[in-house]
Amino acid sequence: MSTPARSGPTAGGTEPALVLAGLSGAALLVLAAVMGRRLWFFSDDWNIYADYHTGNLLEPFNGHLSLVPAGLYQLLFHTVGVGSYLPYRLCGLVALGILAFQVGRFSHRRVGAWAAALAVTAVVWNSAGNTDVLFPFLMNFSLPIAALVALWWHLDRDEPRHDAAAAAWVAVALATSGLGVMVLVAVVVELAVSRARWRRWAVLSPGVLAWGVWYLTHRDSSSVSRDVGAVVSYSARMFLGGTTSLAAGWRPGGVVLAVGFVAVVAVAGLRWRSLDARSLGALAAGAAFIGSTALTRLTITPRIPPDELRYRWAVAAYLVLAVVVMWRPRRDPDAGDDEDPASRHLSPAVARAAMAGAFVVLALGAVQLVGGMREWTDKVAGAAPGLRAVLFSTEAVGSRRIDGDMRLPLSYVPVTASGYLGAVAAVGSPIAGVDPTDGDLMGGTEVARLEADRILVEQLPIRAVSPPGDTASGECRGTPDPAAIPPGSTVEVTGGVAGPISIARFSGSPTVTVPADAASTLLVIPADAPAVASAGRDLPYRIDVPGAALHLCR
Repeated sequence: MSTPARSGPTAGGTEPALVLAGLSGAALLVLAAVMGRRLWFFSDDWNIYADYHTGNLLEPFNGHLSLVPAGLYQLLFHTVGVGSYLPYRLCGLVALGILAFQVGRFSHRRVGAWAAALAVTAVVWNSAGNTDVLFPFLMNFSLPIAALVALWWHLDRDEPRHDAAAAAWVAVALATSGLGVMVLVAVVVELAVSRARWRRWAVLSPGVLAWGVWYLTHRDSSSVSRDVGAVVSYSARMFLGGTTSLAAGWRPGGVVLAVGFVAVVAVAGLRWRSLDARSLGALAAGAAFIGSTALTRLTITPRIPPDELRYRWAVAAYLVLAVVVMWRPRRDPDAGDDEDPASRHLSPAVARAAMAGAFVVLALGAVQLVGGMREWTDKVAGAAPGLRAVLFSTEAVGSRRIDGDMRLPLSYVPVTASGYLGAVAAVGSPIAGVDPTDGDLMGGTEVARLEADRILVEQLPIRAVSPPGDTASGECRGTPDPAAIPPGSTVEVTGGVAGPISIARFSGSPTVTVPADAASTLLVIPADAPAVASAGRDLPYRIDVPGAALHLCR
């Protein structure tokens, strides 16, 4: 088993460095909390809301056990509700804070305080961290990586309470996402290489055994790419994406860091002799993440690029941690393993220059991260009104009239109308406080608003029919404003219907059409479902029937 480097305070150095490490993590959390004020539920949030609102925590999410993030969301659903996104954002930021703390604590013991501050900054301020910082469900990335570092911390302390904590972290990692498997890979490699006692294997096994039972009973079958060339290419691009993100997004700098990382591994093995059980486990975790992602993502459509932001962020974190574990530079090549860590450092001038250069690069990456966070916030906040319109239409149709298998345009992973409306009935509606008059439903993309109108036309359904007799004009006398037709109306079209009637409630102009012909002179617009009728009272329909006159029927 690896022995942790014993690090003691260095005069005038440790305390400021540790303060810097803490400030680095705290500053990111504060910035993310402020910049994310306009964020709302997005993408995978909807899958958890629709499918895990009252249970199903052992059902695979995207092929993986996601008990921890789905369970935390479910807890929030039933305690604070879905009226505000803030509690969910705070949950994601807490996970990031745990990661920063674990990296700082572990790195301080291994490589000293200033290097620990550098490691924390490199992980949490990574230039590709837009989504990992602002999208709370991506705690399924930050928590397993934090669990790996915490596991190392506890394995270095051969005491029963630390053994129990290590076992708990293994279980948490495996119950959080597929990245938990990388923790399992790291610990298996470390225990095997170090020829750990059977007791250590047994102590860490409960979570692994539980996960194994889950895998055998709940796993999703997934195809694996057999194209060796494509897998190698995808893996290489993932690796380069991680180093590029550490180089402030500059590809030439990423190439330099990629070569440098390979050189560090070579030096660690040939000169420092630090490729011990821990180092091999750390390298195995990153390699397993890259390899497994390449094998499984090449077979899905649409194909996820290897330099996708969250992949770059995770690869970069694994690389930083591997360097922290391997790093053993010594000024005295003949010094023994039990020397004081201070004597292992490079010459003061070289160390200061290297540290300063690294912080400059990370500062440039932080600037890029802030810009990316702003773009992500604008994207998610800008899409929210259109998504609310889709949800409003879904609730306006209601569970009794809608096709429950209809897929809502909320996430890449399917969200069905029945799943969404079931969650509304169980834990409340995320649009319960929406005011149609203040623009909450009328922004967003035109595509989303057209989809909201299509749902109303097809699912209510809005239809054009023939009158029951020769005419219905005796009951249709009012002359309505074609831009202000209330839900629950029947409108007579006189003067001839030449083709489909165009209608809109959310889109910019009446575009969605209702099939009609010369005999179909009554346009029937059913009322909204009772649960949303009052909320939609000021949200009229607009219709367009060129050359025709309109009359509102009783």
